[in-house]
Amino acid sequence: MLDGETGGVGVADATVTRTVLAAMSGEDRTAVVDRGRALRRARFAEAVPAAAQGLRRHGVRGGDVGAIHLTDACDLALAVHAVGAAGAVPAPLPPDASAEELAAMMNEAGARFLLTGEETAARSLPAADDSYVRQVFAFGDVPGATPFGRLLDAGAGPGEAPSPDPLRDASLRLTGPREDVTHADRLADLYRLGGAVALGEDDVLVCCGADVPVRTWVGLVDLCLVQGAAFAGVPEPDARDLLEAILRYEATAAVVSPAKLRALAFDHGAVPMPGVRILVAGPLSAEAARACRVRHGWTVAPLP
Repeated sequence: MLDGETGGVGVADATVTRTVLAAMSGEDRTAVVDRGRALRRARFAEAVPAAAQGLRRHGVRGGDVGAIHLTDACDLALAVHAVGAAGAVPAPLPPDASAEELAAMMNEAGARFLLTGEETAARSLPAADDSYVRQVFAFGDVPGATPFGRLLDAGAGPGEAPSPDPLRDASLRLTGPREDVTHADRLADLYRLGGAVALGEDDVLVCCGADVPVRTWVGLVDLCLVQGAAFAGVPEPDARDLLEAILRYEATAAVVSPAKLRALAFDHGAVPMPGVRILVAGPLSAEAARACRVRHGWTVAPLP
């Protein structure tokens, strides 16, 4: 998609979540994979509206802000779109932030609820105690938090979520400094990324969330969801983990930081998988790009 169409969603009411859900029809393939766990497209299409209703049953209302502190890309995709579908504003936080930093960002965002996971709860739960957060939902086993799976239980709904204005209403809230990203802004991000990273149903894009700004991380996941490619999360920041993910998932593209590009180019032997497209989120070193082409047979380009 992203060729001027919005998958049957009218331009006047186009939001990223509606556009993504409209792209979920067709063959049920893997949408996101992380830590060996795969989120399939049909499961995503079922879980997002169900979780949105569950959030509203738990008191989430239009315009509320939900902090999201997750390292797993499968959980991130579900959390961002469930919060948005509930009429609230997702505020994704950097996965590697400390508890003190998280508390400051939650307060800056005005977050009223939090979605966390087993890998991040040790930092985000203490941070929530020092913020305005009043409810915590969690992926996995996190004592004291409402399991995300409980949001999927059927029950009497509180009514439809308010319909946002794509040009004015926030679709993401970023912090440090605070910035509201509208639905139109996120759709523009998708068109921009789609022009640089043309993906198809046979493509697999790998990325570590620590290598890119959180807005880019969310945008890359959305791009794969809309274009039918698979997004493979890399949980650890070491370049060796990225290389292993490229081989394990037979990736066709990867997004990396400038430092990781240099590590790929100079710190590792040749990888027997030519043709991978490397996109660099930051200043591009011509020397490292040339070394990647010579050593691995990979093309290197900047990520706009």
